[in-house]
Amino acid sequence: MRKQKKLEPRLMPPRLWNVRETAEFLGVPTSTLYYWSYLGEGGPRILRIGRSLRYNPLEVVEWMNSRAA
Repeated sequence: MRKQKKLEPRLMPPRLWNVRETAEFLGVPTSTLYYWSYLGEGGPRILRIGRSLRYNPLEVVEWMNSRAA
């Protein structure tokens, strides 16, 4: 009988945030995130899924920490 390898649980990526959730976390209006998206710079990295904008919470926190004074 062949010995099976033990499977290690993989870390699941976090659930992506929508614009409203990201704006609430950052304390900015949703219009600011849309404006940053329009400019193509200035905010956390955006994931476009269909017509929706999504944000990876880990990247949002990383971006916020890099902007800290």
